[in-house]
Amino acid sequence: MLKTSVGFAAATAALGSPAAAETTGAPGNDRRARGLEALRAVGGGDFSRTLDPLSPDLSRLLIEDAYGDVMARPGLSQKKRELISVAVINVLGTARPALRFHIGGMLETGWSPREIVETLLHAVIYGGFPFAQDAVLLAREVFAERGITVGTGTGRPEGDDWTLGVQQLLMTGGDDAGAFARRVIDGSGPSPDLDRLTIEFAHGEIWNRPGLALKDRELATLAMVIAIGNLDSTVRFHVEACLRTGWTRAEITELLIQMTVYVGWPKALMAVGPALAVFAEVEKPGGLAAPSSAGETIAGQRTQAETDDARFNRGVAAMGEISQASGEAVVNAFRDIAPDLGRYILEFSYGDVFSRPGLDLKSRELAAVAALTTRGTNADETPLKVHVEAALNTGATKEEVTEAILHVLPYAGFSRVQSAMALASRVFSQP
Repeated sequence: MLKTSVGFAAATAALGSPAAAETTGAPGNDRRARGLEALRAVGGGDFSRTLDPLSPDLSRLLIEDAYGDVMARPGLSQKKRELISVAVINVLGTARPALRFHIGGMLETGWSPREIVETLLHAVIYGGFPFAQDAVLLAREVFAERGITVGTGTGRPEGDDWTLGVQQLLMTGGDDAGAFARRVIDGSGPSPDLDRLTIEFAHGEIWNRPGLALKDRELATLAMVIAIGNLDSTVRFHVEACLRTGWTRAEITELLIQMTVYVGWPKALMAVGPALAVFAEVEKPGGLAAPSSAGETIAGQRTQAETDDARFNRGVAAMGEISQASGEAVVNAFRDIAPDLGRYILEFSYGDVFSRPGLDLKSRELAAVAALTTRGTNADETPLKVHVEAALNTGATKEEVTEAILHVLPYAGFSRVQSAMALASRVFSQP
């Protein structure tokens, strides 16, 4: 695998994509012109007035390097680049102003409001509900500023989630995906329920939503798993899936180059090895293997474990034990922009996960507090407050909540733990 010391030219040469051609002129001028043109295409402008008081070099690097050298490259359209930008920033959950800007950029480059919401909702699988919820609420603000109404119709797929999930997984994942599905059927994996939820919820429900094309979902997904980092096998799976859904090697290479802008060279270069491995397989005699033909056989061996209504009702009951919020309030919170998101929170988070018998609710809430402390992003602040309150509601003492937060100090560091402790203290002081 290429190391992070590999330079830009060497990395792009290894991937087989030529660097963007330079035009003639005074040094920097043409790059700046390209950058400003790319910025204007997504509704932006010259950042100099904002950034120059700190450092003129910062605005120059942003305009010339990020936009002039990368975002203006011809290998992907501006429209597809905005999809990538939103997917990455969403799954990182750490840059609301940038996410707001690029949600606007998606509108400027021709994406519909529904497609934007679907892109944000897709991150439920890879970044979790807090990031998706926060991003959807931010999109609501952007749409409201522009007088845009999304509509309240559902985008849920029709059919059995197990069958839909197996068919989708095998269509993009080939025989490896077939082996995974068989593992679910015979229960041979380390966590059969995790495997089942992966097929039924992630691939059956979310991946089959009709609001965003499968090809675009794959491009966004590849960007997200690269952004998360340290997921070589997953990156390889989705590079192959991108090829299966019609993306070319050159276009995938452009995505990898664009990733340097948002996640830096180390993470972007970590994805080069898995990508090259897939490209090498494709170039062998026979090329990319055909999608598995076992889809109907595997899908027919079982059905979705439970109805969505049963999961929803169990989730409503669990939430009633945990907090003062009602299921109706959760659904209504997103009804005007993403009505299915509220149901997913109840069906999946509370109906499928919090209702499991292996841990009591108090232990689950303390685990949630610890997990949200470890992530420590702005998008996690409201969920952390909710789960600190829920931990108290389910019988945890203030001392136990405090210890759950302190316990992650060796893993999350002082800054995140101090921030979580300050939030918990505010909850403790509430009447």
